Amino acid sequence: MIKVRVPELLKQHGLSAADLMRKANLAYGTALKLSKGRGKGMSFEVLNSLCELFDVEAGEILEYIPSKDK
Repeated sequence: MIKVRVPELLKQHGLSAADLMRKANLAYGTALKLSKGRGKGMSFEVLNSLCELFDVEAGEILEYIPSKDK
């Protein structure tokens, strides 16, 4: 499973979904989903915008959590 760590990053930076939309130039629906840690995927363009906004590497935005079914 891939965990989206955007909610934690927003909290650390004191930002809201609306701030994310404006500062990362994202559609509001995308910003809202990411702010709640939801979504089925994202483009490299969105990932790049998030890295620039939070000044982090991609691995700090997305986290791999091994499946317990193995």
